[in-house]
Amino acid sequence: MTAPLFCEKHPHLAKKDTLFIHGNLASTAWWRPTLTEWRHTGSMGDRQLIFADWRGCGKNADWPQDRPFTIEDLASDYLDLIEREHLEDVNLVGHSLGGLIALQMMIMAPKRFAKAVLLDPVGAGGVVLDEAMYEAFRQMAASRDLTRAVILSTVKNAETLDSAFSNELAEDAFKAVRGIGTSVLEILKTVDLREAATQVRTPTLILHGEHDQIIPMRDSEELASLMPAALLEKLSSAGHCWNVEDAKGFTKRLKEWFT
Repeated sequence: MTAPLFCEKHPHLAKKDTLFIHGNLASTAWWRPTLTEWRHTGSMGDRQLIFADWRGCGKNADWPQDRPFTIEDLASDYLDLIEREHLEDVNLVGHSLGGLIALQMMIMAPKRFAKAVLLDPVGAGGVVLDEAMYEAFRQMAASRDLTRAVILSTVKNAETLDSAFSNELAEDAFKAVRGIGTSVLEILKTVDLREAATQVRTPTLILHGEHDQIIPMRDSEELASLMPAALLEKLSSAGHCWNVEDAKGFTKRLKEWFT
């Protein structure tokens, strides 16, 4: 049993309660540009936006390396949050591995969700890994500077980010890689939700940047072909992190989809 996830709740902004799930080695900070833009462009209703950190990430307690977990465990953490907050008919937004967690949630509790947006999601068949990736994570866990370089390399035009914001993203990544890193690699290597994805009926918008250097476009194409109610949109100017690279464009598309 884990402690309840840290979450931020921002009321009176959406038509439906909307839960945002960040990606690997990240935190709720990655959604801050979206929140700022959402507020700037106006409320859609009286419900809330909810940003929650994975176990071992962000403002949650550090996670011991020798305590492994699964994709089902991560999904259960968020489903417990939904239950604790008495939420129904929830919208989901997941980025990268957070997109796969959102998919697992829709598989486990299909009646809970109204619509979903998956931004550059990890493919339903996981990721092929070799020993070099494990070694890279070990090196990152030993070097704050290396972790900073790796996490910011996932953002197109990262050099334009505010320095304080970049530092926060890097520090959150360094905390995460030292704790949850090994478990995440095992999830990426072993997960396979392809068959289960064919049963998900939640209307789902899959967004994938054509300049994404992390997740291949073919993974999102496969996922869209598996999910009966999915729509894939390819983003010609985006990398792996449209939510940070162009918060205005990302937020506008979110609001359109959820309207």
